[in-house]
Amino acid sequence: MNGVKKLDEITYELEFNSVKTISFKLDEEFLREIDEMVKVMGYSNRSDLIRDAIIAYIKELERKDGSE
Repeated sequence: MNGVKKLDEITYELEFNSVKTISFKLDEEFLREIDEMVKVMGYSNRSDLIRDAIIAYIKELERKDGSE
């Protein structure tokens, strides 16, 4: 673990070495849709929603392939 960041009185963010930051481009309309889904689904931020979506997509691909 690299560090701990205090966000407020009861919330802390833990930074782990195994998490990497990546960057990619999205058109503005798609980004607005993602932001709306973040609100509707109760996510804290875009990254959490996108990470979960990627994990779900990979699991679906594995399920279709029959490999897990």
